[in-house]
Amino acid sequence: MEDTERERLTAMQNNHVVRLLGPIDILTPAGPVAVGGFQSRALLGALAVGAQHAVSIDHLSLVMWGDNPPRSAGNTLQSYVSHLRGILGAEAIIRVDHSYELIASAQNIDALVFERLVSDALESKDRPDECLSSCRKALALWRGRPFGELADDEGFRLEAYRLDELRLVAMELALGAELSLGHHEIVVGELESAVEEHPYREQLWYLLIEALARCGRRVEALRACARLRRVLAEVGLESTNELISIEQNILAGRS
Repeated sequence: MEDTERERLTAMQNNHVVRLLGPIDILTPAGPVAVGGFQSRALLGALAVGAQHAVSIDHLSLVMWGDNPPRSAGNTLQSYVSHLRGILGAEAIIRVDHSYELIASAQNIDALVFERLVSDALESKDRPDECLSSCRKALALWRGRPFGELADDEGFRLEAYRLDELRLVAMELALGAELSLGHHEIVVGELESAVEEHPYREQLWYLLIEALARCGRRVEALRACARLRRVLAEVGLESTNELISIEQNILAGRS
């Protein structure tokens, strides 16, 4: 498809957002719209993950029915596509040879908006106000597990894991920006909860230790260092040079 034609078709759908950062649905100007049962959500999710690229009918069938597609899979798939077109617009999903393609810009898919905001946050790490603003906007897009109940399905598992990892990166960036802005007393509680939920994310531990030290809670900061050392040992890792240096600075009163 020519780029100008793609842009024309994409412009028709700018008032709809396919949401993947939680249960799959479509956000319209009138509010969220459920797209139907498992197969409808799986179809929309697969098309959205591959937006602006043709997704083979074989892959769509695998995502929707696994290794046991119905005999009428081809016709049934067409009916599901027609249903989605009824919500998104007649030209929102096009047939390309033995494939279908969702015509949508990055702003029409919440996961792509999220990724752009995280990229903006990474680029503005040395400007904590901007970094924090981008992170807050990015994290506000989340409504639950990526793809909802489809997150553990073969067709979505890796993408769900990748998006979850990016969410943790955004969380770490946001908390780091808060510390840079001098909000250490505000974020201590959030960091304590974060390390309990994600005990193997070293960066969260370092942020917690820094926040505690800045609050003058050096004993607790040292205890957090000791806990991190135990956590690392549990998975066969030794203390990093960074952890040793942080601990020495706290003991010397330099943090």
